[in-house]
Amino acid sequence: MRSSKRSTPRRRRLEIGPIGEGPRAICRSCDEDLPQSTLDDDGWCPQCRWALGKAAARGQHAVAALITVPFAIWIAVEGTRGYFPLYAWAIPLAAAYYLGMRIGREVVRGWVRSRRGT
Repeated sequence: MRSSKRSTPRRRRLEIGPIGEGPRAICRSCDEDLPQSTLDDDGWCPQCRWALGKAAARGQHAVAALITVPFAIWIAVEGTRGYFPLYAWAIPLAAAYYLGMRIGREVVRGWVRSRRGT
């Protein structure tokens, strides 16, 4: 009886490093050969993840400011006529800045990862 190709599982080649290190892999960002256990799910090493976090922290504030400043200008110029006193808009402005930071962090992280090859 012939066995079909479907029933045989494909074997993955496993490269083993020095004793105790386990399999090795290459970082997708900096192309450094490291133990696979040190890489994250996207294949980035700890140094590249740290640089990514630093870039995301800077970029998230820029995106939050781009979202919040027009909202603040609208509140100061036009949007508060008769609804609430000017100081009552502090909570919506803080919420807009917080949400802008969350959105900005994900946008910047995705942009940096796409530019670095993941």
